[in-house]
Amino acid sequence: MAAAPCIIRALRQMWREQFDYFWDGRRRLVIGCFDGAESPAAIAARPQLTLVSARDEDFSIAPTLIDVIDAARWRARIVISDIPSDHRFLRLFAADGSELRLVLGSEREQPPGGEWRLLMTLLPEAESADPVSFRLVPLPARGDLERLAREQTASAGARLVWAIGQRRAVERSESGALVARLAPARRIFPAFQNRLTLEAMPFEAEAAADTREAPFAIMQHWLREQGAPRAALRLRIPDSLEESAGLLGRTSVALVLQQRRHLRGWMQEQKQAGEPVIDPLSFEDIRQATGEPGEHPDAVESSDAVVVANLLNLILDPEGAEADGVTVRRGDDKNPLGLGETVEIDFYGAALGDDIGLICPTAAAGDIGVAPADPGGPPFARLLRVEGDGLTPRRIGEDEPLLDEMMRRAAAAARATTSGPAARIVAERAAGLRSRREKFVAVLNDALARASFKARFESAGLWDVFEPLAQTSFAALVADASAPARSHLEDLGGYAAYGVDPALTAALARGGVFAQAAQSPRFRSEARATPSLLQRYVAACGLEGITPAELDPAGQADALRALTQEQDALALRDARIGLAADAGLRRAAVIAARQLADESAVELAIVHFEQSHDGETAARLADYLNARRAGEWTPPEHARTLAALLARAGVEREEAQTRVAAGMTAAAAAPPPSPPPSPPPPEKPKGFFRRLFGG
Repeated sequence: MAAAPCIIRALRQMWREQFDYFWDGRRRLVIGCFDGAESPAAIAARPQLTLVSARDEDFSIAPTLIDVIDAARWRARIVISDIPSDHRFLRLFAADGSELRLVLGSEREQPPGGEWRLLMTLLPEAESADPVSFRLVPLPARGDLERLAREQTASAGARLVWAIGQRRAVERSESGALVARLAPARRIFPAFQNRLTLEAMPFEAEAAADTREAPFAIMQHWLREQGAPRAALRLRIPDSLEESAGLLGRTSVALVLQQRRHLRGWMQEQKQAGEPVIDPLSFEDIRQATGEPGEHPDAVESSDAVVVANLLNLILDPEGAEADGVTVRRGDDKNPLGLGETVEIDFYGAALGDDIGLICPTAAAGDIGVAPADPGGPPFARLLRVEGDGLTPRRIGEDEPLLDEMMRRAAAAARATTSGPAARIVAERAAGLRSRREKFVAVLNDALARASFKARFESAGLWDVFEPLAQTSFAALVADASAPARSHLEDLGGYAAYGVDPALTAALARGGVFAQAAQSPRFRSEARATPSLLQRYVAACGLEGITPAELDPAGQADALRALTQEQDALALRDARIGLAADAGLRRAAVIAARQLADESAVELAIVHFEQSHDGETAARLADYLNARRAGEWTPPEHARTLAALLARAGVEREEAQTRVAAGMTAAAAAPPPSPPPSPPPPEKPKGFFRRLFGG
C-alpha cells in the first residue's frame, strides 16, 4: 500500500505524454487521448489543467486565459479550445505544478527531427461500445510521408472516415520544461474540400512551334512566327477526384470564340450593305489541300461560336470525351501531401480576343475561383480573355452575350456525364466516402437522441479539419450535461454555438449557478469579443464587472472556478458584491452579501442612522444602495464594513426598542396612584332663629 501514492503521482505526471495536441494553423487547438501504439486505451489521469497563451515565449506580452479544464471534461477524451490568432505560445499547467509548453509555427520553423502524427477517425466496430474511435499512428518525419500515410489509411479499410496529420517535435527547454513544437494540422483523407481554382498559365510561344510545311503560302508567315501563343489554364483541385466528382461532373470548360462571333456580325453587316464578304477556310478546305483526311489543325472544327465540354469527362477520358478546341492533361508534378490534384486545360482552339474558363450552372459562392485575384461576378461562371500579353480575368454580368447559351449547354453536358469504367470507379468511390460520413454522423446523432437533444449533425457541406473531433466532443458534452443544461444548450444554439466558442459553451454546459442566465444574443455578441475566457463567461452571464480587472491568468482561472462551482456566488450577485481573488476574503464577502441581500433592510438602516443624526454612516449605506440599483459592483473588501453597519443599525434599533419596551414594563408594574381626598362638606348656613337668639 505504501507504493500507491507514488503510482498516483506517476499517473498525474503522465498527462503531458498521455495527450496529443493538434493545431489547425489559425486559432483552434485540440487536446485528446487517442488509441495508438503509444497511448493507453483510456485516460489514466484526469488532471485539472489551465491553458494560458501569449505572444512571446516569456509570457510577458498579453498573457491570456484560454481554458480551464476540469476532470469531468476529460470524459469526452477530446477538449477543444480557441486561442487568439496572434498568439503562438501556450502553457498548460496542472494543480500539482506540472507543466507543458506548446510552440506553434509553420513546418519550416520546426527543428530537425521530430515526427508526424497521423490521426484517423474510424467508424465503430460491431462489438464496440464507443460511438466512434480514433487511432493515432506516429510516422517518421523524414520518411516518405505520402506513401506511409497512404499505407495506413488503406489498412483502415472501409471504417476510415477522416484522417489528419501534423508534424511535432518534443524537446526540453533550458529551464528543463517540456516543450512541444506543433506545425499546422492538415487533412490527409480525404484530401480537402471542394473548390476549383483557376490560374492563368503564361504564354509559351515555343511550345506552339510547328515544323510542318504550310499548305498555303498565306500560312507560311504563321509558321515562321511559330504560330499563335497557346492559351491554357491551370486548374487546382484541392480535393481528391472522388470527393470532387460531384462538382466536377456539374462543371464544364467553356470556349467563347469572340473573334468568330464578331466576324459573323461583320459579314452580316456586309451582306446587308451589299458589300463583299470573305469566305473563311474550313477544315475540309485544309484537308483537301493537304490530301490528309485526318488533318486536324489547332482550331475549333465546329461552326458554333461557343464550345462547352464536361470537365469530369475530359479528366477521366480525355481521348473519348467530345471536346472541340480543348484538351486536358493531369499534372505530373506532385502536390504536397493532402493537397489534391492539378489539371492543365489547353484551349488550343482559342484566338486573341476569345474567352476561356469554367461554367457550372449549379455552383454556389466560392465553388469556382480565379487566383491570385478573383474578378467576382456570378458564382456559376469564371472567364478569362485571351489578350496579346496573356490571360486577363473578366467580371461577367447577367447581360453577357452567349451566357444563356453556355449555361444551357453546360447543363446538358452535366446530364451526359460519361458512364465509362473510370467514371464508374470514381462514382463508386465517391458514394462510399459519402456513406462513411453519413454513418459517422448517424452514430453521433443516435447519441444525441439518447440524451433527448433535439438538434442533429449534418453530413453534407464543408467540414473543417477538426470537424469529426468537434462533433464527437460536442456529443459527449451533451451526454454528460444535466437535463436543464442540455435544454439551455439548445437555446444557446447547440453545435453552432460550440463552433463559435467551444470553451465558453463547455463552461455554460457544465451548469453552475449563473449558466442559466446566459442568453443566445448575448452569447453570440460576446463570443471571442475578448480573448479571456473569464471575461467572455461573465459577459455571457450578465455579470460584467464582478471580477477585478487586474487579475492575472491564474487568478482568472480561480475566479472562473468559483463562479462555476461555488453555490455561494449567487449571494454576491444578489447583493452586487464583487468576486474576490483571495478565497478567505471571498468567503467573508459571501457572508456579508447574504446580510446585504435584502434591500428593505438596508433602507431601514439608512433611516435609522438619519434619525440618529449619523449622516456619514447613512450616506455610506445610501451610496452602496444607489450603486447597487445602478448595476455597479461594490468591492468585496467593503462588504464586511457595510454588513457591519447594517448589523449595527439592527442592534441599535433593537436597543432602542428594548429601552422603550423596558419603560413600558416598569410603568405597568408600578402601583396605581391614590385617589385625591374628598373635599369636606360645605358648611350649612345658620338659620333665622339661630341668628335671632344666638348660637
